[in-house]
Order: sequence, then structure tokens, then C-alpha cells
Amino acid sequence: MHGHEKTRNQLIDELVKVRQRIAASKISEVKPRYLEKKIEAHYDSLLALHDTIIDMINQLGVDEFMEIIITRVAGLVKANHGFFYLYNPDSGVLELKKALGLYSAHIGYHVTHGAGLAGKVLQTGRAMAVNDYQSWEGRHPDPRWNPIRAITALPLVFEGQIMGVMGFVHTEEDRKKFGKDDMAVLTCFAALANIALINARLSTKLQQELERKKLTEKELQQGHEHLQETFVATVNALASTVELKDLYTAAHQRWVTRLACAIAAEMDLSKEQIEGVRMAGLIHDIGKMNVPAELLNKPGRLSDIEYDIIKIHPQSGYDIVREIQFPWPVAQIVLQHHERMDGSGYPQRLSGMQILLEARLLAVADVVESMASPRPYRDAYGIEIALEEISKNRGTLYDTEVVDACLRVFQEKGFTFEYMDR
Repeated sequence: MHGHEKTRNQLIDELVKVRQRIAASKISEVKPRYLEKKIEAHYDSLLALHDTIIDMINQLGVDEFMEIIITRVAGLVKANHGFFYLYNPDSGVLELKKALGLYSAHIGYHVTHGAGLAGKVLQTGRAMAVNDYQSWEGRHPDPRWNPIRAITALPLVFEGQIMGVMGFVHTEEDRKKFGKDDMAVLTCFAALANIALINARLSTKLQQELERKKLTEKELQQGHEHLQETFVATVNALASTVELKDLYTAAHQRWVTRLACAIAAEMDLSKEQIEGVRMAGLIHDIGKMNVPAELLNKPGRLSDIEYDIIKIHPQSGYDIVREIQFPWPVAQIVLQHHERMDGSGYPQRLSGMQILLEARLLAVADVVESMASPRPYRDAYGIEIALEEISKNRGTLYDTEVVDACLRVFQEKGFTFEYMDR
């Protein structure tokens, strides 16, 4: 069995266990069936996301990859109709390249700037959703689109330029609308479609350079590294999907990353290690896509079963990124960032040197930023309380050298979270 097949089975087994824990819960404040449905939907999205990343890593052709995305996402948002337009810079119009349902008979159809929802997205560069298309003043006059009742479309953008538009449709028979959860799923997969199109363009440009200049082996390697860097940077955009679910910690990953890199530099880690810390920091909470937003933003204390659900996110994050061939141990850092030196952390209850140095470092930065900033269930504790927490638990929960470096970064080097100065 291949590694990614094992990962799918692990995710499915984990879902079964969570459902069993919910069913066994006697806590009245938890709505077991409601949470079960939400978690099941998130796991479906996570499995689809995992499979799509694997398909991308396997370097499928753009046409094949786009067909996989449109089919897979349609299933997730329960839509029977979908479209994938690519922008033709020569003619200045969108051209229908991949389609489902209502659009299948119209491959090659052109959409101009401002015409219908796809044309509006081309014009504005923003994702849009219209759940009452028949009364929408911007509806397309072409009668072939009369059956549309609800429609959403998202732009695919590279360096500020529209590359295409992806969208999905409900007709009157479907009797459905597009909600926030649907838009979160669509945003995530639009990011993957972006990656595929960007890599295709860069590959084409590199091939043209090869033919024109007959590059040396060294230049070829540089071109490959450039493509890999672009791929990695774009995958990091997936982290932004967490922001759709948890507004209170929208910038959390970025602030944690800034602090973690400052600590790493203070500890004289190599440039390579610091870059690994940066990459892991930017996506360390990507597993929160698998946690219902109601729990992430719940005011008040979490029940044991709710906390168990939230504790899934390091494993979920690991499962998303484990197949990506980073030159740093990003997946393991993501997995271990809630482990503690005394073995009291999760999910593996590692202790001491079993925990990667980069994960020990990220753990301290994560705690400090989390305590220093507000949450939906409490006000910010402030930076003094946060530093007191890591000092008090220095050597028990948190790595001694990392804590000492963190304290120096704040007390001697003047590090600050800029949002506290506003």
C-alpha cells in the first residue's frame, strides 16, 4: 500500500473514533449529531484535498488536473453543474475549457468582461456568489443560462493577472444555496488550481528558454529550483483558508512565524533551519480546516469532547502536507508543535529530545502569541503574562534554550507584535 493510501485510511479511522467519542458523550451542551455531520463534511474536504495534492505532486497534465478538481469539488459542494474558464490574453475573453452538467454542451463558449457572474469576476478579480440569480441585475442575457438559480465563481490569479475562473451552479431542481462552508472549500481548491496553472506557465517558459538558449546543466537546476520555490510558496497560500474559519486568529500563523524566526536567529540556527521554521510556521495550523468553526470561535469553556476534536488539528495538518517533498521536516514540525517537554502534549505525547528542535521552538512562539492576543472566549492576557508562562514552565513544558532565547528577543532585542502598538 502506498504512503498516501495509508494516510487516507488513517483519516477515515480517525473520523470513526471521533464519531464514537461524540456518540458516547453525555454532555448536553454538545449537539452530537450536528457536530458529527460538520466533522464528516470537513473530513470529506480534507480527504479530497489530500488526494488532489497527491495528484498535483504526481505532475498530472493541466487538463487532467482541472477535470479532477472540478469533479471533486462539485461533489463536496453538492453541485451538479460547474465550469472552468481560462483567460485568453490575445482575445481578452474567458474560454470554457472544462464543464459539468448545464455547461457540458458549451465547451469553447466565450465570456467577455462584465458579462454574467464569470465576467464580473474577470472584471473585479474577486470571488462572488449569487444565491438569487434570477433577480440579480447582472445576470447574463444568454437564454442558455436561464436554469441557473444559485451560482458562485472564483478567480485564478497569478502576479495580479486573471488566469481563469472556476465556478459552480445550482438549478431550480437542486433547491440549494452556496454557504460559507462551501466558499471555504472552493477557496482552498481554487488555490490548488492556481498552483497547477502557475506551474504549467512556468514550465512552458522554462521549456522555451531551454529551446532558445540550450541551457547548461547548472542553469537547468536553477530553473528547477525556481519552479519548486514557486510551488512551495503557492501551497502556503492554503494556510489562508484557515482565516475563513477563525477571524480571531486570522494573522496568528504569520505572527507566530515572525517570532519563531526571530528566536531561531537568536539561537544561531542555520539559514536552512530558519527557512524550515518559517515554512512550518506559516502552515502550522492548516489542520484547523478540519475543525468546525463553531468550536474554534466558541465563547466559554470547551467540553472534553470538544477539546478532543480541536486536538485533531496537528495530525490533520500533517496528513495534508506529508506528501509534499519539502527540503525541511515541515510535516513533522506541524505534527509536533503541541508536544511538550514532559510528555504532556499531543498528539503523540513525545518528550524531551524526541521532539524536533524546530517544533520545540514553534511551540514556544505559538504559546506566546496565543496568550498575547485576544480570543473569542477571553481578552488578551498581554505579553508580560505570556512571557511569565514560558518562564514558569521553562524546562518542564518548554525547552530551556528556546525559552531563554525568546526572553532575550523581547527583553534585549526589542521584538514586538506590531498590532499591540496600534
